[in-house]
Amino acid sequence: MRMSRREAIRAGLCFAGTLSAQSYFSTAFAVNQGDAPLAASLKRDAEIAWQYFATKTPGAPVGLVPAAMWPEGSGMGRYGILTMWDTGSLILAYLSARSIGIIDEKEFDQRMRTVMTFLRNSTFRWGQLSLPNFRTQIVSGTAVEGGYDTTDTGRLLMALHILDKVTNGTYQAKQQVARWNIAGTVTKGQPYDIKSSSRYEARCFNYIHYISRAYGLWDIEVDTGFNRELKSDDADARQAFIDHVAAVGPIASEPHTNEAIELGHSARSRILADALNAAQQQRYAETGHLTSVSESPIDKQPWFTYQGYNLDSYAGPRWPVDSVVTERKWATKEFAETYRMISSKAAYLWLAERGDAYTGKLRNFISTKAPSGQYGFYPGIYEHSGKPPRIIDVNTNATVLESIAFILADRKPLVEMRL
Repeated sequence: MRMSRREAIRAGLCFAGTLSAQSYFSTAFAVNQGDAPLAASLKRDAEIAWQYFATKTPGAPVGLVPAAMWPEGSGMGRYGILTMWDTGSLILAYLSARSIGIIDEKEFDQRMRTVMTFLRNSTFRWGQLSLPNFRTQIVSGTAVEGGYDTTDTGRLLMALHILDKVTNGTYQAKQQVARWNIAGTVTKGQPYDIKSSSRYEARCFNYIHYISRAYGLWDIEVDTGFNRELKSDDADARQAFIDHVAAVGPIASEPHTNEAIELGHSARSRILADALNAAQQQRYAETGHLTSVSESPIDKQPWFTYQGYNLDSYAGPRWPVDSVVTERKWATKEFAETYRMISSKAAYLWLAERGDAYTGKLRNFISTKAPSGQYGFYPGIYEHSGKPPRIIDVNTNATVLESIAFILADRKPLVEMRL
């Protein structure tokens, strides 16, 4: 007998439904309760991740790093641009490195002032609107691609809020946000992107809940498309939310685990994190394959993939590996199996958010297999070949740093960080 779509979703979440709101904290690694060896090993991992930021880029000021690097001849090739998502990651990386003790106050200040200067200069103008630019060159500071991206800006707004709270306004994050007209990109709750000289509705997919919360920190209301209140005892509302998310598309470790360690879980991020955690552990139990899904660069065309989990088993592959390029030649089972990855940043996010035995296995695997040698962590390990992609990126290493900073600070959200 064929299950209904609703029944299929319920079946896929059978583990998640048994988890209490705080259950994962009871099994979290007690780093601050006497586990000195674990704390020391995590700090070593953080120092590996920091190598990415310590590597100098010719012509770029200290504090700006490329979005990605890769072996090229006897040296390293660089994608010398930053998006606003990347820039948000930089801010959180530097806060985290300072919190962990990898850099001192002087270096933190130098790097943060460089980032804030970059933001002041990285401006896109659309009519009367002044906005953070889509893609900006780190050496010249000029726009590589003029435009505005809602999702990337949400990540930046989250980071700027945390920076402002943690440093008590030292770096004038509020003043910088006020220089932009971000509210002008939202009409009746609908956010808009601006690309290729055109304005169109932003497609944030299941990042929208994180993005909405980030914009809300700056009093900009973004409609997620789901407006029911999620109370802990309202199973119907929870199921309605799951149905809504399933219809939008796959979910991945980001940004729901990011939200947990940056601000603390919302009801929405908790539901999605519980669901994905249960599914990943179930896949491991059934197949023996460690599973931590996230978006990730790869080392062959089309250079980037979105890897996640379909809550609805009828929506497509249960564990899709989607190309950033919408072409039929990438939409194959062979492509998915070749580039399916155990994500480094997702492994550390889960270690921070969940902290149980399974996430410990993820972290141990990545900490052994994914260091690049002198440039930080590779983005992950291909499930099929057991090898890493030969590319290293800013977001992977920033996320490792923020995850470890969260764990070492007794699992308090980064917005409560003390430097």
